[in-house]
Amino acid sequence: MELSLVPHPEGGWYRRTYESRESVSLQRGERACSSSILYFLKTNERSCLHKLKSDEIWYFHWGSPVRIHQFNSGKYTQVVLGTDFDLQNKPQHILSAGTVFGAECMGQGSGSLISCMVSPGYEDEDFSWAQIDQLLRIYPEQRSIIEKLSRNGSD
Repeated sequence: MELSLVPHPEGGWYRRTYESRESVSLQRGERACSSSILYFLKTNERSCLHKLKSDEIWYFHWGSPVRIHQFNSGKYTQVVLGTDFDLQNKPQHILSAGTVFGAECMGQGSGSLISCMVSPGYEDEDFSWAQIDQLLRIYPEQRSIIEKLSRNGSD
């Protein structure tokens, strides 16, 4: 099956698959009610640390589990998307607006296929890269994760 994915700026591969015809007026401007992408991480690829001004839901479809690392309000958490429910994998996960997060494909297979839905819909001006120096000050115990998931991170 050909998914017609292109490189994503944060890492991985994507294609926008949906944008609501309905819109909502926000202080930051007009936005579609929601939007969605297909997102693929190859083995050893990562989604670099960033944040959005909208909520985002990640839906796991296929492949290796994906570990999502989250930084919000002085608290670090992680969740694993996947289908091994005995290991507490989750088939979907909500990332609240303003949460700094990144993700990594955990397996040795061919990768992980996910869908991501953003509401209100995604616009480039609602995206920002994580401030790595600030994260390192607030979360020093997560230094290796932060450095790995930074745009200049090591593999």
